[in-house]
Amino acid sequence: MKKVLFLLVACAMTIGFISCANTGENAAAGEDQAKTENVEQKVDMNEIIAKAKAEGANWTVDQWKDAFKSMLIAAKPMFDLMKEMQEKAEANPDSALSMLAELESKSKEFEPIEKGMNEFEEIAKATENGKKVLDDEAWGKQLMKELGYPEDL
Repeated sequence: MKKVLFLLVACAMTIGFISCANTGENAAAGEDQAKTENVEQKVDMNEIIAKAKAEGANWTVDQWKDAFKSMLIAAKPMFDLMKEMQEKAEANPDSALSMLAELESKSKEFEPIEKGMNEFEEIAKATENGKKVLDDEAWGKQLMKELGYPEDL
C-alpha cells in the first residue's frame, strides 16, 4: 500500500513539475479542458482527514481500509485525467504542448488532493492499524484494480 500511495503522490507531483516547466506558450488547451471541467470529488477528503485525526488511533484495520478507499475515490479524477492525457499523447504526440497547458490549469485544482493524500498517509503512519493497511500491498493492488486505476501505477 505504501507503494500505491507513494506513486499517487509522485504522479500528483509530476503534474506540479510539468506545470512549473510550462512557459505558457500554448494557451489553446480549451478543447480537452471542456471534457474535464466539471470534475468533482465524490468524497470529502477534509472530512475523512478530520475523522482520521480525531478517531484514527482507535480505528480497526477495516475502518482504515474504508478510509483509504474513500481517499482513493476522491483522488480518482486526477488520475483519470492523467490517464486520458497519456493516451492522447501516445495517439498524437504533436498535441503534447497543448496537454501541458491543460495540466498546468488542472494542477492548481488537484493540489488540495495531493496535500490531502500526504496528510492522510502521515496520520495512518502514526497508528498501528494504519501502518498495517499501508503495508498490505495485496489489498492495495486489489483496491486499485477495483477502482479502475492503471496496473502500472
